Amino acid sequence: MNHSVLTALIVFCALFFASCTRQPAPEITLRYDENQSLEYHEVIDAYRQLASYYDKAKLTEMGPTDTGRPLHLFLLSGDGDFDPVSLKEKGRSIVLINNGIHAGEPAGIDGSIEYAVNLLENKDGMAGVLENTVIAIIPVYSIGGYLDQSRYYRMNQDGPEYKGARRNARNLDLNRDFMKQDSKNARSFAEIFHSLDPDVFIDTHTTNGMEHQAVMTLIASMHQKLPGPMAEFFKEEMQPELYRRMNEETDHGMIPYLQLIDRSHIRRGIAGFNDHPHYSSGYAALFNTLAFITETQFARPYPERVLATLDFIRFTVEYTARHTDRIRQMRKEASAQTKTRESFVLDWAPDMAQYDPIVFKGYETSQSTTPLTNRTVTNYHYDRSWSDTIAFYDYFTPLVTVRAPEAYIIPQAWEEVIDRMAQNGVRIDRLEKDTIVEAETTYVEDFEVSGTSNQGRHTISQLETRTELTNRQFYKGDAIIHTNQPANNYIVHALEPEAPASFLRWGFFTSALEDGEGWWIYGFEDYAWERLQEDEALRKAFEARKAENEAFRNDPRAQLEFILSQVREQEVERSWHLYPVGRLVSGK
Repeated sequence: MNHSVLTALIVFCALFFASCTRQPAPEITLRYDENQSLEYHEVIDAYRQLASYYDKAKLTEMGPTDTGRPLHLFLLSGDGDFDPVSLKEKGRSIVLINNGIHAGEPAGIDGSIEYAVNLLENKDGMAGVLENTVIAIIPVYSIGGYLDQSRYYRMNQDGPEYKGARRNARNLDLNRDFMKQDSKNARSFAEIFHSLDPDVFIDTHTTNGMEHQAVMTLIASMHQKLPGPMAEFFKEEMQPELYRRMNEETDHGMIPYLQLIDRSHIRRGIAGFNDHPHYSSGYAALFNTLAFITETQFARPYPERVLATLDFIRFTVEYTARHTDRIRQMRKEASAQTKTRESFVLDWAPDMAQYDPIVFKGYETSQSTTPLTNRTVTNYHYDRSWSDTIAFYDYFTPLVTVRAPEAYIIPQAWEEVIDRMAQNGVRIDRLEKDTIVEAETTYVEDFEVSGTSNQGRHTISQLETRTELTNRQFYKGDAIIHTNQPANNYIVHALEPEAPASFLRWGFFTSALEDGEGWWIYGFEDYAWERLQEDEALRKAFEARKAENEAFRNDPRAQLEFILSQVREQEVERSWHLYPVGRLVSGK
């Protein structure tokens, strides 16, 4: 027997033996038809079994969460390559799917498992998308919330029987945590997001909104936040195709997320959703990712909600696969544009002069009173459906616009902020020596802090500022963040005080706005007298105040406080109500 024949025989025997000994494909049993969602350990075990059997699948622990368990990432890749850098070099697009951010809304948890099984088994030729597209799935994001199961959470939903808590183990709503990243979950998510740099992002939810005939409602990130070609593609091509397939190829139906113009009548139209960056889709859009939040309708049976989520994922992945080259090219151009962009819109207002007509299918309603409390409620009559064309106001105009500086300087005392910038892919330099820098300095003249906490923080609602060009002392080790990088959009939204989700608004800098120095009458009055003799303008202002205000004339402490306030503005405490972040403008 010659050598080549012997080699062929050995290979044949090896393959035959492998085929005889290979374990059967895992049987993943879902129970959504029984109005049950899988328990957490069953979810992870399902993905572990798939990853162990299929070469195209991998399950990885990506970072900690607030409950002590790791955040998992499940990857599906056609050639078994799971390295993000390598995948990008090969021209693959990446779709990231996030499930269970609100653990009481588990349709995406079950739907993603079934989608993964169907894809790996190549049901109806589905696996073809893996030739140029990688699917990344976060099985359960709010692990602490999902472990906390009860029949009494989200009781208005039609299943599943047991649902997780809305908030996570730290009692944070994780869909308000993408900018401030107070949770370990959010910080691990940032690691996943920036390592993958997804082209498309899907976050799965269930809504508490009104009832109608569609199973799915959809939040698409505001298209005007994206650079021009991407915005047009997202609004005019991708979204219409997804709506068409959901409405024509399935029985689910899909409409935009319902924000009523007039709560008394749906026929007066609905408004688009201004997804600020503390929401998942708004955060993703900061990095030029095409982002969706699916919101299945709470009143539809749980099996329908699971299947509607599954189909939306399938259609979105298929669309991405068909347009991979174009999407990747647009994102590449958008990244280059973001690096050189000078002006950024921080907030938007609805444009009520523009709208798109959409078909809405609803039910006739009537009012009744409840027997227990005599509360007036709305009753939906499912046997009396109606269909009408209504206005969808999905256009916005800039409300707050800012010109980005050449760089921001953050004193190292605010390391909590600097750390979050680093977590989000921001390139950070450090001052090499103590330096006096001419910088634009923002003073907070007036502000209001929320009386009750919001996500564990007392946020700043009302804000009045003024900006001056001053000489600022910064020190060796302070952070310099140049605005010549792909993360510019995130940088500006995080550091500009007026941005709705800025670190200042979320209360990271509130201690800088407190009065820093106390004062004592003893010792100050002698100084105040000397200043009045030396400063004619101060003396005149003081005498005028005494002349016009009797209470002031009779209150020695008020008089000294008045002089102190004037002196502070001039020289004593230049850091008083100063926003710590400096802005380096061009040429400075």
